[in-house]
Amino acid sequence: MLRDKDFEIDSEELDLLKLDWDDVEEVRSARILTYRFEDIGIFVGTAVIKDGTVKIKIDEEVREFPRDDLILILEGRPRERNYWFARLGVGLVSRSGNTNQNDFNATIRLCRQSPKSRLKIEYAGNIGRVEGTENVNNHNFLTSLDMLIKAGFFVTPFTINLYNDRFQNIDLRTTLAAGAGYVIVRGGDVDWSLGLAAGYLATKYVSVQEGQEDADESFALIPNTSIEVDFTKDIEFKFDYNSQIGIPDPKNTYHHANGTFSVDIWGDFLDLDLSATWERTENPKPDAQGNIPKRDDLRISFGFGMEF
Repeated sequence: MLRDKDFEIDSEELDLLKLDWDDVEEVRSARILTYRFEDIGIFVGTAVIKDGTVKIKIDEEVREFPRDDLILILEGRPRERNYWFARLGVGLVSRSGNTNQNDFNATIRLCRQSPKSRLKIEYAGNIGRVEGTENVNNHNFLTSLDMLIKAGFFVTPFTINLYNDRFQNIDLRTTLAAGAGYVIVRGGDVDWSLGLAAGYLATKYVSVQEGQEDADESFALIPNTSIEVDFTKDIEFKFDYNSQIGIPDPKNTYHHANGTFSVDIWGDFLDLDLSATWERTENPKPDAQGNIPKRDDLRISFGFGMEF
């Protein structure tokens, strides 16, 4: 399969092999695959890719296209089940003795990638207790749609982000935005994309001091970046960062960053994950008792990830 200049071959002999598309001289596929070409269209059939040309056999007709215009290769015919990918991550830490502590975290990622679009649905939650008293409780939900315009360039018609952390005095933070992005490094062992969005930001607080508003609303400017690095075929690193900058008051700004090392321990199905997540609120809102939450939260988790 070909996505963002990464060519992937999955077989019993080689497992999952990733190659830089520029290093691939020839491809012969007797299987029916889906090919998307920039400014040309989508075609389905068997193919031979050689000498800068893609020859696709469609029914009984063979058509030729420039290899440089090839953007995506997806498995099989354009069927709904071929578009979906899922990943589930879980982590649990339990301590007993002088301190009794239990921490649990879960992540869910669904992705639908068709030749023209990519829909992402993601959830991350963390719950923790010390001596039976809850000290961590936050949940983050994100969904977005990316539309591929040209190779590397995409627009995002909508992004919806819902965030809750009662220990940050945030009952619900809602972000609705749209934007665009570009994959500035593609292929090889590194993928790096940058994006910029703008939209609506609203925060409702768990409690506030007497006379204070229990909610804030503003416009937001949202720069973001995503980096994926394959150190080996079994070890990869993924880093995501975004900030939600309040407009016109930049004090109403939030930051989110997450980095995850994943090590394959059972083929491509089961991974060992080490993650770090940083959340920062530039201007925390005091609660009804006058307590001011700390600006920064850093969480480190260890667990397992499963891919489907």
